[in-house]
Amino acid sequence: MICSYYGTEGLEDSCSFYRTTFNIKRPKLKEFVVLEGVEKPFNGLACFHTYDLLVLLRLIRKERTKSYDLMLTLKKAGKSPQIDQAMVITG
Repeated sequence: MICSYYGTEGLEDSCSFYRTTFNIKRPKLKEFVVLEGVEKPFNGLACFHTYDLLVLLRLIRKERTKSYDLMLTLKKAGKSPQIDQAMVITG
């Protein structure tokens, strides 16, 4: 078989330049992607379709933004003046 990009002759169905096979099965789109998918090792993520990886990245970024916003809220709350609970109840 001949590599369509380099035009090099390969051994059966592989490219001698890339040292890879031509008949690699492409990953299929998943019905849904969940955030727990990020826990997979690299070999597990390599089975994901590119679009699924982009969706997973969007979920990770959304989660990171929520964590960052919560951290900022906690920092601001630590600097605010304390209100006595007795004053709130009787007020």
